[in-house]
Amino acid sequence: MIAIHATATEDPRQLRWVVASERLPPRGTVCVAPGKLGALLDSGVVDEIVVGAGAILITICADSSWRALGDEIREALGAALLDPAGWTVDETSVPASQLEAVVEELLAGPVGALAASHGGSIELVSVDGHNVTVRMAGSCDGCPGASSTLRDALERELRHRVDDHVVVSSENDSKSLSFGKKLLSLIVR
Repeated sequence: MIAIHATATEDPRQLRWVVASERLPPRGTVCVAPGKLGALLDSGVVDEIVVGAGAILITICADSSWRALGDEIREALGAALLDPAGWTVDETSVPASQLEAVVEELLAGPVGALAASHGGSIELVSVDGHNVTVRMAGSCDGCPGASSTLRDALERELRHRVDDHVVVSSENDSKSLSFGKKLLSLIVR
C-alpha cells in the first residue's frame, strides 16, 4: 500500500493527491494509466490526470462528484502507483492552466495573506510556460523584501507543487530594486 492523501483545490472537480516523490510517474499529462484508473480516464469519468511535483491532480467530469467517486478513485490510484511501467505521460510541459490554478490558490491563500499582513498585495499578471509574472501592489510595490517574498514563499511553493523549473518574476522588479537602493542609501548615511 502506498500512502496518499487528497487535498482540495479551488476547482471543486479537482483534487490534489499527495504522493511520495519516488512513487510518482514522470511529470506531465497522463495519456494512459494502469488498471482501474486507466479505465476511469478512458471512459471519461476522469477528465484529466496531471502529475506534478509531489502530487497528482485528478479532475473528474462535470457529471460526477468526489463524494460518489472519491473512494473508488483513491483505490484505483493506489493500485496504479504500484505499476510504474503502466503509465504513459506526456512530459512536454506542465499545462499552464495547472500552474495558473496553483498560483491563484497561493495568492488567495497563504502568500496573499503574507502580503496583506504588511499592507500590500500580489496579483497574477501572466503564466507563460514555466514563467509566472506577478504585480506587486500596495506596500509590496517597491518594498526591498518583495523579491524575498516572491522567491522564498511563492516560487518555492510552486516548485514544490508543480515543477522544479518554475520561475516567478515581478513586472515591477526594477522599481523595487531602485527603491530598495534609495532606502539603503538613506539608512547608511
